[in-house]
Amino acid sequence: MNIAICDDQKMYNDKLKSMLKDYFKRTNIENFSILEYTSGKKLSDDYSCGLFDFIFLDIQMPDLSGEETASRVRKKDVEVNIIFVTNMKDQSLMGYNYGAKGFLLKGVKQEDIDSLMDRLLSEMGRRKDTGFYLVKQKSDKSNIHLRLSDVLYFESNDKVIFANLEDGNIEFRGQLNNVEDDLRERGFIRIHRSLLVNISHVFKDFFDRLIIRTGEELAISKNYRDRVRKTFSLKGRVS
Repeated sequence: MNIAICDDQKMYNDKLKSMLKDYFKRTNIENFSILEYTSGKKLSDDYSCGLFDFIFLDIQMPDLSGEETASRVRKKDVEVNIIFVTNMKDQSLMGYNYGAKGFLLKGVKQEDIDSLMDRLLSEMGRRKDTGFYLVKQKSDKSNIHLRLSDVLYFESNDKVIFANLEDGNIEFRGQLNNVEDDLRERGFIRIHRSLLVNISHVFKDFFDRLIIRTGEELAISKNYRDRVRKTFSLKGRVS
């Protein structure tokens, strides 16, 4: 995930960067970069389609305003998430002309960042198969955003679910049926009452088991074999 922050006053860049890093740490997102700009012109000159996922853009800048910068960026990329940062509430409606995904008033608080990023990452997850999956932790009311491309499989044990990654696992409470419903159209298949597998990580499929790319074998229970057969015959044989 690549993020740009653009404000002509570096102290605002630093503050926003710190809050974003805090958010990513608490939501278990590690693969991100944050690049700071103090010039809208520099940002728009450097920009190419897909370079950033999110751009936090100050509206009032001396060389090129936030609106002008957004206009230039939009000519290159209609998908990037632009978030305007402003001192004035009445400027928020203007930003929708540039497809702004959100607005922050200067003096922004951590909870404002948390709420905004929860929403935007959830929207991104719905738009892209390789997006994020939002896990809400009831115990401490925190959220975790799992990058789905990193998840090998979900495994349930009673009411505890483990998201298994190559470098460990993440534990949360829930029902695997609910996770399956959420991810039905996003590349995951149920192979056992306690296993939901990321199809993109399957190396080879057999009648009664799958081998994923780490070499681990996962059992396919009888109740799910027909569904698994059909899924892989439609996708083409995994080998």
